[in-house]
Formats: sequence, C-alpha cells, structure tokens
Amino acid sequence: VDANFEVLFVSPTDLDVIWSPRPHLGLSLNSAGNTSQIYAGLTWEWDFWESAFAGFSLGGAVHDGKNRTDELDRKELGCRVLFRESINAGYRIDRNHSVMLQLDHISNAKLCSTNEGLESIGIRYGYRF
Repeated sequence: VDANFEVLFVSPTDLDVIWSPRPHLGLSLNSAGNTSQIYAGLTWEWDFWESAFAGFSLGGAVHDGKNRTDELDRKELGCRVLFRESINAGYRIDRNHSVMLQLDHISNAKLCSTNEGLESIGIRYGYRF
C-alpha cells in the first residue's frame, strides 16, 4: 500500500502559453518498505460536465527503490532519477472536496541499462484550500 501526498499550486501566468498547467510537488510512501518516491512536475486539468474533471501530469521523480536487483519481487528501475507521468479522472463533491482515480508511471525512458518501470493505481481524495 502506498500513501500519496501531493500539493497543486496555482498556474503562473508565464505558463499560459502551454495551456496553464499547475506546478505540483508530491510524495509517495510505500508501507512495506519497498519503493517510495518524491516527485515534481506540471499538471494539466480540465473540467467537463457539471463536476467531473480529468487531467494528466508530466515531471520527474527521485526514488529509493532498486536500480538493479536479483530479487524477483522487486523492480529494477535502472536510475535513481526517473521520468514520471500520471493521468486521473475525478468528481468534485463541492468547492473544497473531490475524489479521483489516478494512474501514475515512473521509468527512465531506456536511458539506463534496465528500465522495468513502476506503475501505481489508486483512489485519491483532494482538498482545495
């Protein structure tokens, strides 16, 4: 089980030329002592219908997992610093609360000798301050 904490910031006006993405910082902690990560990047999000939204993010991550291993139940991620992408779809319950389904992926895009990558899927709760 992973616990995920993420902060989304307001989009700076300088990013209007690329459809106003919101900078984010996040942390995923694995409860079994396997791969945890800290990450940052940009998130694009669009509202549709009344309260539904969807989005994706691009950025980078630093992990504490295995770069190389002989353990069959662990991934060989190849590099300490990886690319990170995610997609999500959600529902805004009200002005401050939302729930969403999220899929994220980290990998090195074959820049290192091994590149098994790591995916996580889960349900997230969001609170807007």
